[in-house]
Amino acid sequence: MTKLRELFGKRLEQILKSHKMKQVELADKLDIDPQSISRMIAGKHFPKEENLEKMIMAFNINPESLFKFSEVLDDNDIKAEMIRLISNASSNKLRLAHKVLTAIFE
Repeated sequence: MTKLRELFGKRLEQILKSHKMKQVELADKLDIDPQSISRMIAGKHFPKEENLEKMIMAFNINPESLFKFSEVLDDNDIKAEMIRLISNASSNKLRLAHKVLTAIFE
């Protein structure tokens, strides 16, 4: 669960920046303490369902946008995810992934 909170916090920080919104402004829109937003961004707290809905409305975004974690993964996270995907892939998918990666890197 910690990883989810951390990824959500990074994503929330990105969304705030892209909307040029301060943490205190979002807190006002959600009617919560600004410290709660700070804890979310730090990965220490995950928002309640009703606050997720309010965030979607405040940012005027699709719900999926809040969880678009591919935007916040660092290189090590991406490598680990790729290894996980490859490790669990069927033979056909593994061969397809090899072809795609070979085409990209050669």
